Amino acid sequence: MITIDELRQRSLPFVRADQEGVIEEVNDLMQEVYGWASEDLIGNTLGLILPSAFQDAHHLGFSRFRMTGESEILNHPLKLKTVCKDKREILSEHFIVAERHGMTWSFAATLKPLE
Repeated sequence: MITIDELRQRSLPFVRADQEGVIEEVNDLMQEVYGWASEDLIGNTLGLILPSAFQDAHHLGFSRFRMTGESEILNHPLKLKTVCKDKREILSEHFIVAERHGMTWSFAATLKPLE
């Protein structure tokens, strides 16, 4: 399995969030590719970069994972849209991982634009 540190080392936009979906870290490529500066995202929820049509499913999946520890979306590429700061939606390949730290989870993803 790929770790968060390994994802962080990739030359792709990177975002890390806590188990509540609050963004704790992004890299400079998030601004370069999607227009989001770290101050735009850190402390806000992942909902900012998710299309509105996907937000409910995302919240349900997050909750289900916290309860069961099982997921079908982790550790393999997913084609999903990413919302840019200017509100455009770009088809991107998301690669999401999760790590447990004590009693809490941390989630991270790289986002590779496909358009």
